Amino acid sequence: MPFRRFKLRQQLMRGVLSCLAFLVILLLGASIIGWQTTSDMSTDANARLHQARDKFDRMLDNAHQAAMAVKPELGKSCNDVALLLRHQVATVPDVRSVNLTRGNRIYCTSLFGNFDKDYDPSGYVQGQLDLAPGNSLTPDRALIVYRVQGEGGSVLVGVDGYYLANTLQLMSREVPMILQVGQRWMGTNGHVSDGEPSIEGKRFDIASQHYAYRLNSSITPQQYWQHAWNYSNGSMALYLLLALLAAGVAFWALGRPVSPEQELARALAKEEFIPYLQPVVKAIDGGYTGCEVLMRWQHPQQGMIPPDRFIPMAEASGLIIPMTSALMRQVRERFAPKVKALPVGFHFGFNICARHCQDLSLVEDCRAFLKAFAANPVKLVLELTERELIESTPMTDRLFAELHDLGVFIAIDDFGTGHSSLTYLQKFQVDFLKIDQSFVGMIGSDALSSHIVDNVIDLATRLGLMLVAEGVETQLQADYLRAHKVDFLQGYLFSRPLPMAEFERLFPTLDKSGSLPSEISAQQA
Repeated sequence: MPFRRFKLRQQLMRGVLSCLAFLVILLLGASIIGWQTTSDMSTDANARLHQARDKFDRMLDNAHQAAMAVKPELGKSCNDVALLLRHQVATVPDVRSVNLTRGNRIYCTSLFGNFDKDYDPSGYVQGQLDLAPGNSLTPDRALIVYRVQGEGGSVLVGVDGYYLANTLQLMSREVPMILQVGQRWMGTNGHVSDGEPSIEGKRFDIASQHYAYRLNSSITPQQYWQHAWNYSNGSMALYLLLALLAAGVAFWALGRPVSPEQELARALAKEEFIPYLQPVVKAIDGGYTGCEVLMRWQHPQQGMIPPDRFIPMAEASGLIIPMTSALMRQVRERFAPKVKALPVGFHFGFNICARHCQDLSLVEDCRAFLKAFAANPVKLVLELTERELIESTPMTDRLFAELHDLGVFIAIDDFGTGHSSLTYLQKFQVDFLKIDQSFVGMIGSDALSSHIVDNVIDLATRLGLMLVAEGVETQLQADYLRAHKVDFLQGYLFSRPLPMAEFERLFPTLDKSGSLPSEISAQQA
C-alpha cells in the first residue's frame, strides 16, 4: 500500500512536471508570436510611413521645382507668363495647376490665364501648405497647394488629391494611413476633414523634414490578433507540438551559434567599419589632389581585420551597401565641417560593386555627400571593382545617368586585371582608369608589364580618360609614369592608408596650391 501511494505520488509529480513544461513552452511560444506580431506590424507601419513620406516629399519636390521655375516671373503680365505656367503643368510630374498672386489676389492661373480672385495666405500651414477639399472647378476633388512666397506675391502649385489618396492607399495594407496638414487631414478615401483625426490603438506618426505635413497610422488590438491569426497560425500549431517536448530543445535552438552575416551586421551596428584614406597626388608636381577611402574592420577582440577577409562576404550578403553608406557618412561628418582646409577640387574616391547597382540608394548617399561640401565643392569618384560583374540593365543605366547628373565621376579600379574592364568602357560613361599595382610594380624590371602600362596609357589618351596609377612604391616608377603623362599617382611612395585623424593632420601643412612642403613630402616617402 505505501508503495502504491509512492508510485501514485510519483506519477502525479511526473504529470505535474509534464504539464508545467507544456505550459511553459506554450506560453513561451505565445509570447514569441505576440512579440513577433507586434514587432512586425510596428516595423511595417514605420517602414510604410517612411516610404509614404518619401513619396509625398517627391511630389512636393516636383511642386517646388515648378514653383521655382516661375517664381522669377512674379509680377509680370499674365499674358507673358501663362505659357510658362502651362508648361510646368504639362511637364512636371504630379503638378495639377500653377497660379500667381499679387498681394492677396490670384491674378494668373495655368488653366484660365488672366484671373482675379481673393485668397487667404493665413490658411497655409507654416506659410507653405494648404490641404483643400476642392476648388471652384472641382469642388469634390481634394488637392494640396504648395506656396512659395516671392517679392510682391506668391506662387501657388496644386498637387491633385488623386495622387495623395492613391499613395495613401498603396502604403496602407492592414492599417489605414492619414495625411495631416495643420488641422486638416485626408484618409485613403481621398476626402478632407477638419479637426484632429480620431485614432484608436497604438499610434505611429512621422513628420516631413522639409514640408509642413505629417503622416499618421495606428494599430488596434483587434488588428494585432487578426494579423497573428493570418500569418502565424502555422507557428501556433508548431509551438503546440513543441510544448509536448522537453524545454531543453528550445534552449538548444536558442543557443545556436551566430552566423558570419550576423556578425557583420553586428559590427555595422556598432560602427566597427572605419575609413582609412590613402592620398592621391598629381603626377606633375606631387600636390595632394584627393584620396581613396578604404574600409577597415576594427574588431573589439581580433583587432584590425584586413578587407580581403570580410569584403567578399559583405558583397555576397548585400551588407556592403549599408557599410559603404556608413563609410561615406563618417567621411562626410568628419571633413565637411573643415571643408575650407581642403584644396580646391579635392576628390574622395569610394569603391562600389555590383550590389550597389541594384537600387538607387547610392544616388541619395552621393547627393548627401556632395551637398555637405557645398562651401568648397569636392569631387566624388566611384571606383567600379571587378569582383562581381556589373551588368548593364535599365536600373544600372538609370543609376549611372543620375550619378553623372549629380557630377559624380566613375573610375574603373585595377584596370587590366579583370575580364570586365573593356566591357565597362563600352557600357558605362567612365571618367578615370586606375592602373593596377601589379603592372606598376613591374616597371623597370619586366618589359611585358611596361608594354601593358604603355597600352593602357595609350587607350586612356585615345578615349580622353584620366589615369591614376596605383601601388607606386619607388621613385623609378613615379618618374616613368610621370614621363608617360599619367595624371595621378597613388602608393606607399607618397603615403600609406591613414586613419582619418592622422590624415587630417596633413591639412595644416597644405599651401594654397594643395602641395606639401618638400620636407613633409620626403617624410611621407
